[in-house]
Amino acid sequence: METTRRPGDDLLDLARALLLLQGAILVATTIEALVWSAFFPGASGSPALMSGAAAVVIFVGRARLRADRRWARRLVYFVEGLILLTAAINVAIGLALAHALPPMVALLTQVVLPIVITALLRRSGRRPPKAAAISGGVLQGAS
Repeated sequence: METTRRPGDDLLDLARALLLLQGAILVATTIEALVWSAFFPGASGSPALMSGAAAVVIFVGRARLRADRRWARRLVYFVEGLILLTAAINVAIGLALAHALPPMVALLTQVVLPIVITALLRRSGRRPPKAAAISGGVLQGAS
């Protein structure tokens, strides 16, 4: 059985695996925010709502992610952009108030992971350049 795969399919599969990891991290963050809001009556429920909504969108985007579906890619790009925006705000607040960066795990999950997922999706969506084809000993390429 011979299957033909595009060059970007491996990158898309890796992006799907990282989206699954990111969705699991967002679910854990949602549970943590719900526990904190239950124990501290002054805490708002907005962190739990935001991370829960992001987890749902990430899982839906991951399930619908295909090479030919632009809207799923745009949905994932949007959520990754929001995650990067909130990470930038957290880093700015941490530097301004505590004069320190957030912990390394937070930087990896809120900065590095969204950048890597976005880069993988962008690279998997590109069309490969037109390569010269050898047919019958004669080189045929784009002229």
